[in-house]
Amino acid sequence: MKHPLALLFLSLLVVAQAAVAQQFLVVTPPQVVLHKTQNVQMHAYWYESTGIADDVTNSAAWTSIQPSIATVSSTGLVTMKGAGSALIVATYQKTPGYGTVWSKFTPFIRVLPQNTSRGKIEHIVFIVKENRSFDEYFGTYPGANGATTGKLSTGQIITLGHTPDPPAHDMGHEWTDSHSDVDGGRMDRFDLELTCSENGDLQCMTQLYQSDIPNYWAYAQNYALSDAAFSGVESGTYPAHLELVSGSTQTVIDNPHGVEKVQWGCDAITGTNVPIIQSNNVVSSLFPCFSAKTLGELADDAGVSWKAYTSITGESGYVYNPYRSFSGVFDGTDWTTKVVSESTFIPDALAGNLPALSWVTPPSVDTDHPRDSACVGENWTVQQINAIMQGPQEQWNNTVIFLTWDDFGGFYDHVAPPFRDQFGLGIRVPMLIISPWAIQGVYHTQVEFAGVLRFMEETFGLPNLHGADTIANDFQDAFNYSQTPLPPLVLSQRTCPVAPKDAPPFDPDDLED
Repeated sequence: MKHPLALLFLSLLVVAQAAVAQQFLVVTPPQVVLHKTQNVQMHAYWYESTGIADDVTNSAAWTSIQPSIATVSSTGLVTMKGAGSALIVATYQKTPGYGTVWSKFTPFIRVLPQNTSRGKIEHIVFIVKENRSFDEYFGTYPGANGATTGKLSTGQIITLGHTPDPPAHDMGHEWTDSHSDVDGGRMDRFDLELTCSENGDLQCMTQLYQSDIPNYWAYAQNYALSDAAFSGVESGTYPAHLELVSGSTQTVIDNPHGVEKVQWGCDAITGTNVPIIQSNNVVSSLFPCFSAKTLGELADDAGVSWKAYTSITGESGYVYNPYRSFSGVFDGTDWTTKVVSESTFIPDALAGNLPALSWVTPPSVDTDHPRDSACVGENWTVQQINAIMQGPQEQWNNTVIFLTWDDFGGFYDHVAPPFRDQFGLGIRVPMLIISPWAIQGVYHTQVEFAGVLRFMEETFGLPNLHGADTIANDFQDAFNYSQTPLPPLVLSQRTCPVAPKDAPPFDPDDLED
């Protein structure tokens, strides 16, 4: 090695740049209701990749995007002036953070819980893909609450463009971007998010059509399409995946940080941290390994079978393994017996050996995550669902498949998320409900990821996790067990477009989100 010092300097520079890129600003409380003339003191925390969160409230520059509705002092004291909502911006080291004040939250709508699936359903399969909004995939779907136009931060209304497949680049879609995009329910600042537009493509304001994802549309046409499904958190992948198995974000608001990428779980290297908001609205950090109980463990206690068909150590997509961050599973026998390679799902489904509960996540290239192809991801999804439908008829007859995407991926959506708590709900995502007993058509009940857990609990008589699963709508009204059972729909693989020859190299496992 001729130039070891130069290489060492370059390595340190890369690490330093990665750490700088992971700094961000968090405003607390994230959302609050105020009546006219009421005040709230907001705080700004500068979060470093080391996990240190400094209160920079008095050093940040504060402004209100809607000063006629709420004003903010130079030290973060917000005063409500009128009805509506206002986005409050703190800026520190040229980095913005956002809080929102409302005169009234977007309502969270509840329906009465039921357990009509008990004794009718024996297999629940929860397939989770990545990073697409509802309007991105189904904005043009007939009868659904979709949109083909969107509003920019300038107030201009534009026609949504056509998303290239594969997409040209990833886009901002985590805590900071999400709160800015929502803009107090106006849904009009997507064009300001990180890398919304590269080379003027305004990719965040685009969508796919039926011809781009015909198989996803075929499922929607033959089973149930939810047009009111929201991510469980107004952020990105990691906190959403925590909720997929525990019913809670564990107060996490962003992806893990550190000197190495994708250290997401109990086996992360020392120094890895995730930002959290404590109950007193102070921002701090934790190592990304939690002792909270998961639904898998509730199933163990009740003798209900389960598996997570996901990527295991050394496999592409390991970052998306939802049980990797829970010590009760990671440090126990379930980690090697019930958290298994996703490659074993198809053989199990074809043989009729599915457990009662299944979580399924794909290898990185098959996730639909920009810059991954929607067509490639759709082909993988079809393979999994075909295996269920081509397995024993009796297995299909008592199976429910929930297919969803974990966050909006930076793509435009026009529906304001309802307020559940300071962490969610997040921006709307596609969800398909596939079963012989699913109602055919568009399903309008407001739902979220934790509702799938509640459906699991009610179906198999499990206790709840004391998280969002205690209040989430349970999907029971998406089924009619008196109808003539819907037949399987076995679909064909498609030939997918290839990336342009001049596209830069892309390793999906290098993604931070």
